[in-house]
Formats: sequence, structure tokens, C-alpha cells
Amino acid sequence: MNKITAIIIGLIILCFGGFVVWSIVTTQSSSVDYDQYDPTIVLPPSEDNGDIGDHVRGKADSPVVFIEYADFQCPGCASVHPKLSALFEEYGDRVAFVFRNFPINGHQNARAAASAAEAAGLQGYFFEMAEILYLNQASWSYSSGSERTSVFADLFQQIAPNGDVAKFKSDIGSSNIAQKISFDYDLGVKKDKITSTPSILINGDIIDLTKASSPDFMTFMREKLDAKLTEFDLPTGPATAEKEAEE
Repeated sequence: MNKITAIIIGLIILCFGGFVVWSIVTTQSSSVDYDQYDPTIVLPPSEDNGDIGDHVRGKADSPVVFIEYADFQCPGCASVHPKLSALFEEYGDRVAFVFRNFPINGHQNARAAASAAEAAGLQGYFFEMAEILYLNQASWSYSSGSERTSVFADLFQQIAPNGDVAKFKSDIGSSNIAQKISFDYDLGVKKDKITSTPSILINGDIIDLTKASSPDFMTFMREKLDAKLTEFDLPTGPATAEKEAEE
């Protein structure tokens, strides 16, 4: 066998191998029947999402469900996060606030950060980890694999001083967590037609965030929430305003 023939055969094997890997990934992804899922409601743990259900704050059984698809490395998601937390404080007793992972392919550490949040979630600290990941976005966004794990572990210790760090590090690589992140992402693409982050839906209706520019973001979002609450004869307006009025 001459050198040129060997190179050609090698390229054929490489291409075939690549096709096989692509086919496996595609088959695994398409094995989930997303048509059986209603993305407008809070989804419980299932085999398809790695036995990790939706992360929800507020009134989990509310008929008004506020869903955010977000990427922890997305600057826009980081900037809107404090506003969404403020909305949760105002409406949390009436609205289900759900977070779903949507790591953008071009963000090198977005999926790793989602894994860190999910790993913290297995110990009951998902939203605390989400908060600190956004606050420290610059410290891990372009870190190498070993560096980012160290950063994530340090952040986890800050929000969970009594947490199990060894378990946290191990869980970051969990197949269940990988499945959860892929489920969230594919659900967003296939059912909610998500293409960018942050994306927000209220009872399945996509919110046009281009119309919610600062400083009117909070007013805009309150109007959207109040409109949905009215449909179910639920009290409208932020709870903080009610408290101020009482005082």
C-alpha cells in the first residue's frame, strides 16, 4: 500500500467515523418525543429530563407560568437577571417563575456553567448558584476546563458553606445533568421555537423583549403579568406596592 492510498483510506475511515458519531447523537436527541410535553406548564422529573424537573420559584401550581430560557454566559441574561429577580419578589405568591437552560453553542463555557447550576440544584441551591454565576460571569466565561471547575467550586462554597463540594464536582459531569440540559434546550427549540437568549414566555406567549427596553422594562413586564393574572381573576400589581399602600 503506497502512502497516498493509505492517506485516502484514512480519510474515508475518519469521515465514516464522524458520520457514525453524528448519527448516534442525532438518534439520541430524536428519541425523545417532545410532542408529549406541554412546554407552557411546570414539568416534573421524568426519564427524558434526567429525572430533574423544571426549576421553579414562586407559586408552583399557579395558572400563570413565567418561563425564561437563558444562557449563563450570555451578557444579556446577566443584565436582565436582577430585574427578573425583582419581578419574582413582586409576584412570587401568584406566579410560577421557571428557569430552563439554553446554552448557546458559541459560548464556550455556557454548558459547563449550566452543569454547575444543576449540580448545585441537586443539593437544593439551584437559584443561589444561578445568581452567583451571573454576578461572577467574567471570572469563568473564558476559563479552561480545570480553571472553571475550580471557580465553580469556589462559588458553590460561597452560597453553600455546608454543601458537599466533592459531590458537586462529581455531579457536574453527571449524565442526568447532561440529559436535563439537552432536554431544556431541545424543548425550547422544538416546542417554543427559541433561537436566542434571554427568551421569556408567559403561558406560552413569547414576550417581545425589544419593546421592553430600560428603564421601562419593569413596567412592561408588570403589564404582561397583570394581563395574564386578570384572565384567571387573580390579584394584579406588584406585592411590594400593596405592602407600601398598607403602610
